[in-house]
Amino acid sequence: MKPRLNINESFICRIWEGGNSYFSNPFTIKGIAVHVIDFGKRNNDGGPDYKDAKIRIGEKVFTGDVEVHRDFSGWAEHKHPKDSKYNSVILQVVLWDSKERTAPKPRKKRDIPTVILSKFLNRSIHSIWREIINDPSEKFTLPCKDKNNELSDTDLYKWLNKLSVERLNLKSRRIKDRLTELGKEITGSGKPKDFLKKSSLWEQAFYEYVFEALGFSKNKEPMLKLASSIRLEKLKSLISKINNPQDLMQSLLYGCSGLFFDVRIKDSYIEEIKSQWETYKPQFKVKMINKSEWQFFRLRPQNFPTLRIAYGSQLILKILKKNLFKNIILEFKKDNFEIKDCHKSLIRLFEPADDKYWSKCYNFGKKSKTTYKLIGKQRINDIIINVILPLVYLYSVIFEKNTVKANVLVFYNQYKLKPDNSIINVIEKQVLSSSKFKINTPALEQAAIQLYNFYCLRDRCKECKVGERMLNNKGYEYRIVFY
Repeated sequence: MKPRLNINESFICRIWEGGNSYFSNPFTIKGIAVHVIDFGKRNNDGGPDYKDAKIRIGEKVFTGDVEVHRDFSGWAEHKHPKDSKYNSVILQVVLWDSKERTAPKPRKKRDIPTVILSKFLNRSIHSIWREIINDPSEKFTLPCKDKNNELSDTDLYKWLNKLSVERLNLKSRRIKDRLTELGKEITGSGKPKDFLKKSSLWEQAFYEYVFEALGFSKNKEPMLKLASSIRLEKLKSLISKINNPQDLMQSLLYGCSGLFFDVRIKDSYIEEIKSQWETYKPQFKVKMINKSEWQFFRLRPQNFPTLRIAYGSQLILKILKKNLFKNIILEFKKDNFEIKDCHKSLIRLFEPADDKYWSKCYNFGKKSKTTYKLIGKQRINDIIINVILPLVYLYSVIFEKNTVKANVLVFYNQYKLKPDNSIINVIEKQVLSSSKFKINTPALEQAAIQLYNFYCLRDRCKECKVGERMLNNKGYEYRIVFY
């Protein structure tokens, strides 16, 4: 079981405000239905978190304030019972349950109903956490904003370089941990020498993490779960016996994904792959993913998981029949390594083929007026940076391939890119606004993400080279604003 995330109340407010995007059909701890008519206005001064909310609780509609806490202990710890500003609270929202449910009571004694939000989330809290940290609110404000121009560009660059290495090692360790898990399953041994030389394990880990990357922020978990449940070794034995392995791959992937559920549309393609799934389903004794785990809401059709899985079926065949993983390693083994040539080759290796069905449809039976490319260059770039570089770097370290390692680091530190995501925008505007350099390499991009996710959001200013300067200033209020 994953540990509970140390989520602050501002994050919980983001979840609460997200409404149906994150949770549905909430009830109070007494089993009374709650329907939000108006979330109210976020209050950044003293007092309840939301003012003038309008909420139906059972058969009655209440107008008043809403207070948000991590768990039941927050009401007493924050000394609300003695504070008259909380007399108008009509609902307490907590993320987690507690062993002791201390009832919230205002100064004017009465019972305040409570909703335990984690019980009504429509996906895992870790998935929601990742989506929120990858989508900063416009009102996200770092403590160092407007106060961080004392650090020289040289010192700032050194700090970001350190963070870039930290993140590369973090990603590589995660892959190594997965290789270890896979090795133990196959060999029953925990000794790396017993399994790290097996190319099939490297291909399986590679395949799983590319699938995860294909899921973007909203579908990472089910995509990773899907790849982890369907092993390449099993697929390899099947495709050698059939004439059309592409349809079989899609049949198995869509079948295990649970996306066939309630699909009643009849056309030749759907009937064929559903028929194949029924034939081969007994050979894949895996727990199917619940269809509700997949997110389509607020996604562009070209980013639908149906299309990502269609591309995934091509990826599997490239791994099993065209030695995709081996060819990637060979690109970094070249003595006359050139970044541009390597990048072009990697793009070519991942280039999608046209799909007779999914080039024209974005969901089962849903045709589009435009033609879809199953994966674009930007997503391939993301896979290169987030999967290939840490994977090949790990390979170079384990097998002591110094040339490969050097070439990976050259690509990581020197390839020029133009990142465009909300995290980079936050760091550039609030940390690097007075600096002369821009985030324009994979290393600097990953450093910015590491800074944001592991320092800014976790209140680790004392450990940050930017934050520690400010903390020496008298009168500094150490507080992060995130809503």
